[in-house]
Amino acid sequence: MKVTLDDLMDEMRRGRVWECSLNSERFQVDGLQDGQNIYIDPRPAILETLCHELLHRARPRLGERTVTRTARALVLRMDEPTKARWWRAYVRTKRRRRPVNVDAD
Repeated sequence: MKVTLDDLMDEMRRGRVWECSLNSERFQVDGLQDGQNIYIDPRPAILETLCHELLHRARPRLGERTVTRTARALVLRMDEPTKARWWRAYVRTKRRRRPVNVDAD
């Protein structure tokens, strides 16, 4: 199954993307997909993290390794205008909230 940037843009248009700090004593967490919500920690790798979490939500049956490789490959293929378009879409779509404790059961 091939996933395209257009597929993920459709997923981003659904909204429920939050920018917040993600705190964990056990892991370094740049992004988190929890139900229909996606939380993105504001770090330099936002676009790759965003694509990674959108993939989790769009294709929940894909494994972590596949999602990581696919997200990285999609971002590496982006040219500068595409990166700028994705950044603008992210800025329009994201919402801010208080930090999420990832370790909470």
